[in-house]
Amino acid sequence: MSPRTVRAPGAGPGARPVPDAGSLPRPPRPAAGLLALGYLLFALAGAMTAVIEVLLVPSRIGQTLVPLAPLLAVISNVALPALSRGLTDTVASAVPPVIGWLATTFVLAGARPEGDVLLPAGDAAYISYSLLGFGLLAGAITLWRASRPGAWLSRWPARSGSGSDGGR
Repeated sequence: MSPRTVRAPGAGPGARPVPDAGSLPRPPRPAAGLLALGYLLFALAGAMTAVIEVLLVPSRIGQTLVPLAPLLAVISNVALPALSRGLTDTVASAVPPVIGWLATTFVLAGARPEGDVLLPAGDAAYISYSLLGFGLLAGAITLWRASRPGAWLSRWPARSGSGSDGGR
């Protein structure tokens, strides 16, 4: 039984067909211990990115606040769950990076007994709130996308070669 083939989008009439992502065989599922270790590592990666992003909230160039933290929150909350989901091919594997990020961000958002805060109000409040809002929104959208069947395989068709057709 051969896999179904399709033409790549935008490919000319002489282009080679590529296998349809829906007809490719699924890779074997990782062992349970390896899967649990992967979940833990991705949760720690999500927590680590949250620490970096929270520490970047008051970033300034001269007197101007630079909203770098919300941008990094969106990137990390899309990339880590997508990478985790793509490596393990389990729907649940997209959750640990977002949970690690969310738990760490909320812990760091609270005030300490001495009154110190890492997510300041005042002139940097919009960056603090956008870090929480955009980071959570990006994580939620990525989790929704990861829960759809074939979400990662159907998006990017497999490529064969460099597209130069070997100079023929």
